[in-house]
Amino acid sequence: MLSVRQRNGSASHMSKALAELASLPLRPSTARLVVLDWPDAEVDALDQRPCQAHGDFDPGWAAALTLDPPPTPLAMVAKAAWWSPSIEAIDRLWRHSVAVALAARRLAREAGDPDPDLAGKAGLLSSLGYWAIAAVDPHLLTRLLAIDDPSLRRGEERLAIGIDAATLGRELGERWQLDPLIVDAAWLAQDVAGALNVATDEPERLGWVQAGVALAERTPWALFRTTQTPTTDPRVRVLIAEVQVRCGTAPFVPADIAPGEERIVRRQARLLAENELLRAGIDTRDRLLGSMAGAQPGQSPEDWAQKAGLAWCAEPGISKARVVWTSQPVSPAPSDVPDTIIALGGTGRRRAEVHLWGDTDALTEQTEALGGWRAWSALVADRAALAARLATVTEAFRSRVELEEPSRREARLDALGEFAAGAGHELNNPLAVILGRAQLLLATSRDSDTTRSLKAIITQAQRAHRILRDLMYIARPPEFRPRPCQPDEIVKASIRDARDEAEARGIRLQVEMRDPSPRAWADPDPIRHLADVLVRNALEATPSGGTVRVMTDGDEHEFSLTVRDDGRGMTPSEQAHLFDPFFCGRQAGRGLGLGLPRAARILERAKGDLRWHSSPGQGTMFHVKLPLGVLPPPAI
Repeated sequence: MLSVRQRNGSASHMSKALAELASLPLRPSTARLVVLDWPDAEVDALDQRPCQAHGDFDPGWAAALTLDPPPTPLAMVAKAAWWSPSIEAIDRLWRHSVAVALAARRLAREAGDPDPDLAGKAGLLSSLGYWAIAAVDPHLLTRLLAIDDPSLRRGEERLAIGIDAATLGRELGERWQLDPLIVDAAWLAQDVAGALNVATDEPERLGWVQAGVALAERTPWALFRTTQTPTTDPRVRVLIAEVQVRCGTAPFVPADIAPGEERIVRRQARLLAENELLRAGIDTRDRLLGSMAGAQPGQSPEDWAQKAGLAWCAEPGISKARVVWTSQPVSPAPSDVPDTIIALGGTGRRRAEVHLWGDTDALTEQTEALGGWRAWSALVADRAALAARLATVTEAFRSRVELEEPSRREARLDALGEFAAGAGHELNNPLAVILGRAQLLLATSRDSDTTRSLKAIITQAQRAHRILRDLMYIARPPEFRPRPCQPDEIVKASIRDARDEAEARGIRLQVEMRDPSPRAWADPDPIRHLADVLVRNALEATPSGGTVRVMTDGDEHEFSLTVRDDGRGMTPSEQAHLFDPFFCGRQAGRGLGLGLPRAARILERAKGDLRWHSSPGQGTMFHVKLPLGVLPPPAI
């Protein structure tokens, strides 16, 4: 048994070793295949054949393939270490991981996933934490897999390495910048119930990996259930057979590794990589076109020039390169004169220049590649010029609209005023006659039906008169007549008049006002108009059983009024036309909706402020601020 001090020291050593682990080792058979199968002839998709052959079976290989961009096979073989000879725990972990990968890939394919191989890679690396432990201390892996109880195993993992294996897998996946699905699988694959899947970006794909873990646990290579029972599930039997076919009876690491073979194979991989680099440098034209194909079509000229300069720097023999636009010329110092200048542009115009330092003889002979660079630079320049013109035209149009909007609004209000004045003159007299005669008839009427009809006539005549009055108020509001008043008392009077309507609608009016009510220098009529409009709108918007809250506040310079309701709220389209007197979203017979435009007109004349907040289904709040004048001194 290890003492507490020994355990702490061991955990510290393991944590340090895991922190220094840059990647998983490769299987020796993978490295052998890459080197032995590397073609000597023209390179054609050589990055894919070894990857497809061993990506499902080598965790280190599969992890590297998820990087963006993935390293070339030769680079992987030249840099990655090899696994040491296998022990039983690693072989069991390998077959379990292969079983999870095969099951997850099959489930993804059956569900129509466009990339089932990604689910397979995530399944293969679902035990990434254990693979890392095996790479650093395979005997610790043996000890951990021998513990049946999951809670005891996690406790032992924390004692041995400081964290549990699942968290270790997530941290390594994030540090190595693996695919997010692999990171989630390394962390949550054992959670077959999927309780934390909502925390992931791809819960469906992660579910396939978790289902694969559940199936793999019913095979002879289960990691977390040592007691095996015969299974009749055809899926499990097929999975067992497939793992046996794919993995065979050979161990994860073959026993025939010759001394020094790892060093020899890695050196050979480096030599092959150097040979491919020389071969690729022959076709500079394709390298330049590849750089062009990887660029964003809408990038700015400055960004294009910077990335183009980096692309030219990558060419063999070039020690330094830069791309400059002729509209922003560079005056180099005497010690900074380029060895070669290549003009870029189109239609006879020089748009940009490539300044190169180093051996440029081979580059200047690649006329087709240079033609592509010239066409590309012309396209970027023309697009930038068109974008600048579009921005200028758009800004000019917006400025013109902003300048014309006030005059158009005034013209519309003048037209509304002319209409209201004419309508008032032509209609008020007939309305007065109708109202007067109806009132006379009502005073002498004894028949209930006649009385009801006369009251309806009077109500509608008064309603027509109010509509004309509101139109006149919006178009030609009266001049302010400030005098000493008490704004809170004016609002209270408006609420008193609205209580009958509130009770009839089944709405509770909740009032919060200052006591005592301060005096102020203001016109009481606009304050009463504002209170009437906001309270009436709140009552109309609030359903039976709701509450309308009215609050006042302020000081000697400003009066504020807040009205909040529990109504249905306003849609974005209704809010867009909230103060437009020419728009009415109400049904026919429910008024023109001139209350808020009238309130806005009042505040516009008084240099006040009106703000609101409304969400569909959550009510509406209006907050009004009205400036106050200075009370004159009392007369002596």
